[in-house]
Amino acid sequence: MRTMLNDSDVGKYLWGEALSTHVCICNQCPSSTLPGNITPYEKVFSQTPDINHLCVFGSKCFVKVPDETQSKFDDKGKECRLISYDGDSIYVVVDANKKKLRSHNVIFIEGTAIRSNSTRPMPMVFQSQETESNKDDTRGTHSAGNEEASK
Repeated sequence: MRTMLNDSDVGKYLWGEALSTHVCICNQCPSSTLPGNITPYEKVFSQTPDINHLCVFGSKCFVKVPDETQSKFDDKGKECRLISYDGDSIYVVVDANKKKLRSHNVIFIEGTAIRSNSTRPMPMVFQSQETESNKDDTRGTHSAGNEEASK
């Protein structure tokens, strides 16, 4: 679950929704503890779960703005991020203003990962202060720092 939250880059305040989505997905995956390696969903409802609606947590998506709330020149869609599911056909998303929305009319843009293993920051390596290149290199010094050094 922590990986879902970190990889999605939606914000740590959505940990509850990440947990809810994690549980929803786990309930629709086969379990070795149940007889016949069935899913918990299948055990409760006696039918195989439909997982066609599942998308990646934190996926970029566009939610249709209702016609009643938009004027002629407004955008017809609002950019959001997927954070949860409400049944099999309603998606719970969050917009840039951290407002949660529920909608059937959602178009997903998957495959545009915010963060992946290849884009993790490289560890910083500092040069030792004794090298000659640091004496001549004045990049990154502030003018206030130079004034304070001359005092």
